Amino acid sequence: MIYHILNGDALAAQFPDSIPGERIIFRECLMDGPVTADSGEEFWKKREDFLRTNFPEVQDLNYQTEVRDEILKIKSIGSDDQIYCWFEEDLFCQVNLWFILNYLKTHPAEVFLVLPYPDSPYHFSTLRGKEIEKAFLTKSHSLNKREREVLGELWVHFQKENIFDALKVAEMFTERFPFIKPAVEAWRDMIPLGDFPGKPKAALIEISQKLQTKDFQAIFRVFQKQLPEYGFGDLQVKRMCKELGII
Repeated sequence: MIYHILNGDALAAQFPDSIPGERIIFRECLMDGPVTADSGEEFWKKREDFLRTNFPEVQDLNYQTEVRDEILKIKSIGSDDQIYCWFEEDLFCQVNLWFILNYLKTHPAEVFLVLPYPDSPYHFSTLRGKEIEKAFLTKSHSLNKREREVLGELWVHFQKENIFDALKVAEMFTERFPFIKPAVEAWRDMIPLGDFPGKPKAALIEISQKLQTKDFQAIFRVFQKQLPEYGFGDLQVKRMCKELGII
């Protein structure tokens, strides 16, 4: 059996039926909010509480079934199956991928990472059905157990906010997966330091001042063009804008 772990509903909606296999939709944004807990159940409870508290837009979401249970379908994947992880190169997608690879690091199934085209490293959304099918056939990279173990450690480093060890891991993959280092560096740059609120928030302040507007859509468009390496969606950026008082 083939399984495709798709990062979000947008990719799932355009995923062509011509590609065989079962689909698992990853509907989390683990780069934002709490990621440490003493147990699996506590982890999912913290995530649900965070989303419900900070994003009124997701109040109707059934977190248990649509998010947690959907992700945990990976528990049912067998040893003779194949797993294709469809994740883009931005930090949003990469942190989710690190979580998955940490979970799969000792799984006996064959694991592949499918990447978008180099001219659109942050967006599968620009690809049409035939192009997604071509990515499946030509852009699938097999990950051996050692690679899964090392890349999965990035999730542990992210949980512990251990940026220095994460950068060491990224250096190990500069040739095979050169996008990992920029993602880790983006994480490093978003960490607040003294009066510096982190790169994304600093950019939002600068954009707001330059545009002289409180129009969120105008700010968001510029932010996406300026910092595509973060992969933030509108909900995350809107929350930051509200925290900064610029909308």
